[in-house]
Amino acid sequence: MTRALRAMPTLFRVATAQLSAYRAEVLIWILTATMPLVMMALWDAVADGGPVGGLGQGDLARYFTVTLVARQLMSAWLSWELNPLIRTGGLSAHLLRPMSPFWYWLVQHVSHVPLRAVVLVPLIAALIAWRPEMGLTLDPARTSVFVLSCALGFLLNFVAHIFFGALAFWTGQSQGLFMGWFGLWSLFGGYLIPARLMPPWMAALNEALPFRAMLSIPVEIGASLMAPEAWLGALASQVAWLVAFAGVAAWTWRRGLRRYEAFGA
Repeated sequence: MTRALRAMPTLFRVATAQLSAYRAEVLIWILTATMPLVMMALWDAVADGGPVGGLGQGDLARYFTVTLVARQLMSAWLSWELNPLIRTGGLSAHLLRPMSPFWYWLVQHVSHVPLRAVVLVPLIAALIAWRPEMGLTLDPARTSVFVLSCALGFLLNFVAHIFFGALAFWTGQSQGLFMGWFGLWSLFGGYLIPARLMPPWMAALNEALPFRAMLSIPVEIGASLMAPEAWLGALASQVAWLVAFAGVAAWTWRRGLRRYEAFGA
């Protein structure tokens, strides 16, 4: 840990340099995560005749605006990198470094946040101009809890990517499995439909799944759809899922390294 902390400034400089070199590619990745804009337009049309499940057009606009922000803040793509590294043997160079490669990958993800924020500002301004009644405010307490919840959600998504990336030690290519997971995340995580608009059976199932902790909880907090007295329980749920996923991901990674044969290295 001490070695990792000392290396952080250098890791951030390297990650920032890489971000500058591939800024066009990064911008394209950012724009591919704008599905909330599509869903906002669809749900806005649905609510044109009146509130849906207690949510009017302004509420839905606020929900999907916050979803857009949370999606950008919590984006992770590590499994897409791990698959070719494991398959081609490129992982060997990362394993020879004097510290865990996950520190570098974590810094790499965090270093993208400023650019994503810059891209988000004009989009959010345009959405507020379109739907000023959404009432999107920056209450200090709610904003602080929202940022904390996004941090937990990001870490949860990050360790989920470690798990699915590590499956490539056995399969050679695990992106098909991850895309199935992503489909479930989109449906149950609130990416396509707010949790309170889900049918009862789906809402009950959602409470037992991790997807709400990965997106819906921070969105509900930021969109003022969760009462302050429920914040602590929601954050505790995120922490519990994070601990569970981190344990599974660590076990899978360690077991996978025993199978690693550095094909093509």
